[in-house]
Parts: sequence; structure tokens; C-alpha cells
Amino acid sequence: MPVTRRALPLAAAGLAAAVVAAVWLLPAGADNSPKSPRSAPAEAHRSGGKRVAAGGRRPVAVFQRVGFPAGEPTLAITKNGELFFPSIDTSRANHVEVLRSTDGGQSWDVASPALAGVNSHPISLDPYVYADRTTSRVFNIDLTVACSILSFTDDGGETWTTNPLACGRPVNDHQTLFSGPPVSSGTVDYPKVVYYCWNDVASSSCSKSLDGGITFSPTGSPAFTGVQPGSGNDEEQASFCGGLHGHGVVDRRGWVYLPKESCLRPWLAISRDEGRTWENIRVSDIPAGDGLLDPSVDVDGEGNIYYAWTGGDRRVRLTVSRDRGKSWSNPVIADAPGVREANLATLDVGAPGNVAIAYMGSENSPWRHGCDDDCARSDDYLRATWNGYVTITTQALKRNPLFLSTRVNPIKDPLMRGTCGPGRCKTVFDFIDAVIAPDGTPYATFVDGCVGVCAKPNGAASVGEDGVVVRLVGGPPLR
Repeated sequence: MPVTRRALPLAAAGLAAAVVAAVWLLPAGADNSPKSPRSAPAEAHRSGGKRVAAGGRRPVAVFQRVGFPAGEPTLAITKNGELFFPSIDTSRANHVEVLRSTDGGQSWDVASPALAGVNSHPISLDPYVYADRTTSRVFNIDLTVACSILSFTDDGGETWTTNPLACGRPVNDHQTLFSGPPVSSGTVDYPKVVYYCWNDVASSSCSKSLDGGITFSPTGSPAFTGVQPGSGNDEEQASFCGGLHGHGVVDRRGWVYLPKESCLRPWLAISRDEGRTWENIRVSDIPAGDGLLDPSVDVDGEGNIYYAWTGGDRRVRLTVSRDRGKSWSNPVIADAPGVREANLATLDVGAPGNVAIAYMGSENSPWRHGCDDDCARSDDYLRATWNGYVTITTQALKRNPLFLSTRVNPIKDPLMRGTCGPGRCKTVFDFIDAVIAPDGTPYATFVDGCVGVCAKPNGAASVGEDGVVVRLVGGPPLR
């Protein structure tokens, strides 16, 4: 039964909840006009930032403020091009709202799940939105540690259904939510299996929903155990690596993929039976960076797996598997020319070989390979500035792909000052997002943590948490 704008009861395994989305206009002064700042055309380069002359279409980045604060910004895009973005205001006890745009991010309104005009889950420790690419169901899930509150909408945020206990098992952290076709299970009232995975500290666990998000049950064994076999310097060594992981995806077969930095190595868990059992694969022997990191994975329509992470040299690495994870290509360095240090790399995949990667990067970082903790606290780092970057390619399946990279903000108006990671990056927190829209347009999300006096020449330390959505225009479509 569809939920109308009036609150109606919905019974499901003892959980209730019919909710209405209340919509308010953004406050006056939000900078979302069609004249939003645009970057210079993207630079063409090969692995390692080697600039090359290249013809064809070079995109520019359109920089758009959402008008609300943000942290760990994900982005959901429906088939008809509607954008959903989660706002979190740490100055208001982690108050959250779901924002919606119907014009590519130029303007936004608030479309949060609400009951009788009151936000149904106004507080979150980790805000998160996700859109199923084929059904366009948009999920909004907010972490409460004890569990999570989940709402979903099938009509662009006009009405929502809410599940106040969406986890399958209480006490969890650093969640990811995604969906895909079933392998063996029968689904009810929704054609996809909805997966919810989280950090147990000692392991990485998942639950699944066969009714579109109303009820959840544990999948089976953890995707990763805290003590990871083969996570050390040799195949037989095991070390405690924790349970923090990146965002999961499901391919057309229904196979589930969950990436993780495990004891300074990039790993991938693959389940072929809806999470009941998992195979753990070490993607590369090239170390991942130290600290809290979210490696990123996606799969194209032909089953090719794409994996990005920030290496121990703090460069963005990209590798591809054409045989379901059995072997991987020689990783290439994908970040933009001039970037000395990168962080929080995340990717999305469109047509085979078409990839968009968003990341934070610094062109004046003092970091050097082998630098110890004292380097990160040096006076030189106080002058370091950090920018947002988007790199795209239509040649990820080639040995030496051509990349097009652009800095999304002016070099004199950085998004952050000082240190940014590795891993958690001040008011950005743990991750940003990259999403390729159904029309092939690449989008990316950032947090501008350098506003006001910080944004002035030789500005003060980072301050601010402005949500930003960037779209690339004028380049090759990626779907």
C-alpha cells in the first residue's frame, strides 16, 4: 500500500511507519545559480600525472554549494535525474536533513522523511543516501550506534516509508547500504535484495532485506574478520586489522563486493550467495596508506571489477580485474598532474572502461615517502592547502589509460588547510562520493572546510563544513 502525504500505519514485523516528506525552501542567499563557478578545462595525462596532448572533449567542473553543512557526503541520483544529498550540522547536535535537486544541483529543497511535519530521524552519527540504479528507490539511512533508522521513497521524496530498526543486529558503525538482484532468495514487494554492512570493530558484518528495507536479517559469516589471514607481509601471517570497510556494490549476477584496507593492504570480499559466505582477495601488494581509509569498488555490466585506493605513497591507485577477482591489472596512478598527496579516493563506473574518481588532493603538501608522524605535525603542513579533484577516463580497461582531471575549486580558495588524513579529513570526516548519472554526467561531493577568513590569502586554519556538489560538463558521457 503506498504511503500518502497523510501518515498511515504500516505493519511489518512489528515495525511501524508511514511518513510524509515535508518540503521547505532553502534559506535565502544559497549560492546555486546557473552562474556557479566553473573550473578550467580538464588536463589530459597518463599514469603518474604525466601530461599529454590530447584532442577531444575536455570537461569542466561546475562548483555548486548546496546551502547546508555536510560531512561524509554521499549522493543519490534517480533515473529521471533527481539528486539527493544528506546534510549534517555538527553545531546542532548532528542535526540531519535530506536535500533534493531537480536541476542538476543548481537549487535545492529539503525533502526529509517526516511524520506530521516533524523530521523522522533528525539526528545521525553517519548520514547516508543511496539510489538503486534500476528502480530509482532512494534510501536514507542514519546511524544511531544501537542500530540505524532507514527511510525509502519511490516517488522522489514526496512520500517515505520508515523502518526505525534497520540493521538485523544492534551496535554497529560506519555503515554502507546498497542493493542488487537476488541469487537464490525470493523477494517480496521489491525486486532487489537490500544489503546493510557495518563495522563491528572486530569484524565487518552484513545483513540483508528481502522486502525492500522493511525487515533485515543477518547474512551469514562476516565479510572480514578482525584477524585477517594473509594480511601480514606473507601469506601465512595474520594480524588484527579491525572492521572498517568501504561502500559495497552488487553486480548483475547478484554477487556482493565489499572493499577494505586490511593491515595496510587493499582487500576485497566477494560473496556469491547473498552474504552467507565470503572469499577474501588481496587486490595488490602495493601498500595502502596508514590511517582510516575507505577503498572503493564497482563492477560494470560485463563483470569487470574496478578498485581504487590511496597507496602508501598517498597517490590514487586504480586496478581492474577481468576475471571476477582472480587476477588484477598493474595498478596505475590516476591523480591529477601536480598533486603531491591525495586522500579519500572514491570511484563510480558507467559503461565498460568508463570511470569517475573523486578525491581530495594537495599540490603543496610537504609529505614525502617515508615521512613519520612528526612530518604531519610540522610547521610546513600549516601552510598546506587541499582541493577537490575529479578524474575521469573512458580507457580504464587499457594498460595505460588516458585520464582527464580537473581541480574543482580555485587554487586560491582551497577546501581545507593543514593536514587532511590519511583517512579522516577534518570536517569531511571519512569519505566523499562520486556518482555517474543515468545520462553519463559525472558528479562528485565535497565539503568546503575553508570558508570565511580561511579562504583569504594566507588564511587561518580550516573552518566550516559547507556541502558541495560538483558536476562535470562538456566531457564524454560515461554511460
